[in-house]
Amino acid sequence: MNSDYIGYIPIVDCSRNYSVDENIYENIYLDITHRCNMHCSYCYNPQRLNIDMSIEYFEEVCKRLPSKVNFKLLGGEPTLHKDLFKFITIAQSYGHGVFFASNGIKYNDIDFISGLSKLSGFYPGLSMDGGHDRNSYQTINDSDCVDQKLKALGNLIKYDIRGICLSAVIVRGINEFTVEHLIELAKANPEHIEYIHFRNAGKVGKWVDIEPYSMDELKSIVSKYCSNREMKPRCIGEIHCSQDSGNTCCYRFRPTNKLQISLVEFATADSVNCHKRGKLLNDFTIQPFFENMLNVSNAIQLQEY
Repeated sequence: MNSDYIGYIPIVDCSRNYSVDENIYENIYLDITHRCNMHCSYCYNPQRLNIDMSIEYFEEVCKRLPSKVNFKLLGGEPTLHKDLFKFITIAQSYGHGVFFASNGIKYNDIDFISGLSKLSGFYPGLSMDGGHDRNSYQTINDSDCVDQKLKALGNLIKYDIRGICLSAVIVRGINEFTVEHLIELAKANPEHIEYIHFRNAGKVGKWVDIEPYSMDELKSIVSKYCSNREMKPRCIGEIHCSQDSGNTCCYRFRPTNKLQISLVEFATADSVNCHKRGKLLNDFTIQPFFENMLNVSNAIQLQEY
């Protein structure tokens, strides 16, 4: 996929569409902006011209949902949305949980990180696909950003922002050692880092010809750094799914009482059918998250060619 291509996210069909009024998903993902300050090679939607989601639309969604959910704010890069803090506080005012994914660059903006530290009850994400390794970031994120990533984590800890979720996309033959790096960081900072998410790359973007890791393979990689006892499935307060997941596309365990690790298998039949994750569109409808990701990625590739 040509990461320099700029266009609009296409409208795609999925097997199931639900009105927000009839939502069945515990976890709702939404792209609050399509703007981004990086050009990662695995990005499944490198389109940048869609307008930002309005805070008014989001509040209406919060009002109409029939039960409490966990929101995952995505992009693009959600920290670029001028109203990110309002998204967090409005969701919380309606009793919903909030997590947002981030590449971490804005965490190095002192005004931003200072403002974020004044909020509470949310979960901030930090993607660290290369761990401590410069070459891996260059290959996966098209940027030598290791210093920015480590500084971003340091700022989250300095400003005492807790509930941090580190994440990495594991690409076959490229960055398997990142698993060890992130576990080491979490164990060194147990009061601040509570979650780690590892997922396979999926056949999107630059990795369309590389076979994704299966769940069993992800478990095998992680087992080098965690004992059988530590990897026994156990889930307490997971930020995406309840303990009874019902799908084999995710596996969660707690190597310590303060850390939970999630393995996620993307772009498989099981993940496409996951009933725990929905994707909010701009017309008050919700689609299965992973199915939407695959369909959007395929549609964009057709646009380009």
